[in-house]
Amino acid sequence: MTQPTIETRSFQAQTKKLLDLMIHSIYSQKDVFLRELISNASDAIDKVRFEALTNPELATDGKIKLIADNAARKLTITDNGIGMTYEEVIEHIGTIAKSGSEAYAEKLKELGKNASAPDLIGQFGVGFYSAFIVADEVTLETCKAGEADGVRWHSRGDGEYTITRIPARPHGTSVTLHLRALAAPEEEALPDTDDDFSDPWTLRKTVKKYSDFIAYPIVLDVEKHEVERDADGKVVEGGKTETKIIEETINSQKALWTRTPSEVTTEEHNEFYKHLTHDWHAPMQTLHFHVEGTQEFTALLYVPEKAPMDLYAREQKRGLQLYIKRVFIGADVKELIPEYFRFMRGLVDSSDLPLNVSREVVQQDAVVARIKKTVTTKLINFFKDLLAKDRPAYETFWDEYGQAIKEAFHYDPAVKDKIADLLLVKTTKGDAWSTLAEVVERMKEGQTALYYLTGEKFDVLREAPQLEVFAKKDVEVILLGEAVDEIVVGTLEKYRETELKSAARGELEGLPESVEDKVKQEEHAGKYEKLLGKLKTLLADDLADVRLTTRLTDSAACLVADEGGMSAQMERMLAAMGQAMPDQKRILELNPDHAVVDAMCQLAEKTGTDDRLKDFGEMLVDQALIAEGSPLKHPARFAKRVTDTMARAAMGA
Repeated sequence: MTQPTIETRSFQAQTKKLLDLMIHSIYSQKDVFLRELISNASDAIDKVRFEALTNPELATDGKIKLIADNAARKLTITDNGIGMTYEEVIEHIGTIAKSGSEAYAEKLKELGKNASAPDLIGQFGVGFYSAFIVADEVTLETCKAGEADGVRWHSRGDGEYTITRIPARPHGTSVTLHLRALAAPEEEALPDTDDDFSDPWTLRKTVKKYSDFIAYPIVLDVEKHEVERDADGKVVEGGKTETKIIEETINSQKALWTRTPSEVTTEEHNEFYKHLTHDWHAPMQTLHFHVEGTQEFTALLYVPEKAPMDLYAREQKRGLQLYIKRVFIGADVKELIPEYFRFMRGLVDSSDLPLNVSREVVQQDAVVARIKKTVTTKLINFFKDLLAKDRPAYETFWDEYGQAIKEAFHYDPAVKDKIADLLLVKTTKGDAWSTLAEVVERMKEGQTALYYLTGEKFDVLREAPQLEVFAKKDVEVILLGEAVDEIVVGTLEKYRETELKSAARGELEGLPESVEDKVKQEEHAGKYEKLLGKLKTLLADDLADVRLTTRLTDSAACLVADEGGMSAQMERMLAAMGQAMPDQKRILELNPDHAVVDAMCQLAEKTGTDDRLKDFGEMLVDQALIAEGSPLKHPARFAKRVTDTMARAAMGA
């Protein structure tokens, strides 16, 4: 090997800012750095064990060792994991690709420099840099399995780092922390900030708190004093005492998911979840089960407390970790869970898959498909039980993930009836969530369908003119304010035996109707025949039809789609996606009891055609578009007509 060259580099700009935050900001729990470094070591061992499936020379018993040097104020964390190359050290340690350090900085700024801030490390993926919370100097030495050279990285957290190639060493990584001096006794310190991380007792306590579940032994060198004994094992009085250094395993190592679910405490689940996901918050819900029979596997699944910001991004990583007989195979295995449950975190450990399974095999394997089907059924039943037994908890869950679950109607129509039982909806009866079953129970006598209205905002939906007759008859209408709802109602069509019908599409059917209503409709049909005929001709370029309606009580007009036509919400959604589509002609419905419609009827009865009739008709169309939240085709023309009409009214015309 040639003489090593030490290269000095500057940190990425964001990394500099992050290091400054780590060094100068105050945290309520500084010991979290050890959890992060041990988790990194565990991940590295997982990777080398996976590589050993195809390269037996790499086979090893994973181990993480803590070396405490109290006199020198040093702590070293070593592992025999996969290690890193020179280039990988620069990529993963010298930069922060998408760690969110800008958001991290803003969060700390909000909390205030002197506030007792909660730990934010897990939220922003900056685990390695947490070392600078307790250290003023960090040295990393690593060697990638199979590489001829090792790498040494060193930084004082001052904006620069050095990196050099070193002679090969056994594969793995060691991180040495040069610990800061302890606070003076007279200085006031926050809880946990005065812990001495070069002290074995502190290390034991911290490992037990955060990393007891790590599947690999975490060992610590301890002194053991052995006294001289005779042949019977009795202590020899005045005998010699020998001091030995031995490795003591300070974590239980037992994989949490292999234990009986009832034996695992909430605290253990919380810490395992944080290790698994690097999330600071405890999980919202936990599902732990074992399946035996034609297939055998264990699943440990968690619902995060908050939906990730990229939940609806295409490039979001999704899926569960896959283990085979406790051997880590891969992360983000999306074939284990359906797309609409992609927010779940956790793992599946199978006994039926071969250890040399590849990503391509996973995608097509029948065992994996059966695991996915079972996991899906378990989750649906779990959330159904949560809805029945703890409604507030389920509503909290639905607020975060309801929109994602609705995607099941697109991705997996076969389970639509089961997912329908999980739906929570808003209705015209108030702001509280309701299930579809509860809405069916509240149906009025004579009502034969469940009515719904789709749109973009609940406050706009509640004031939609299409709902006026429902309010008059005290009929509840489901309000659907998310884009995915169009897919839901288009796929579901009916809930159990009750049809779902749009309040803004087709003729109104299935509502309670009195004899007086029917007589009134017949009278209006004759009175407004001429008006309807003229408006159909004048507005033929924009409308499919003009007709009277029983849908309105206060508004003069509204627009509806034909029975098989596209809703206004679907039109807006497709337009926002840049989808080209043919012009959709809708139906203008008029309220025969409204003064404006009656005045237009009188204009239509006059000999010839009054020029104002077309203007009034187009204004009604524009008003209907505004009321439903749709854009106007000609807003300037509408504004001019309004001001002209106001002027004529002011002059008594």
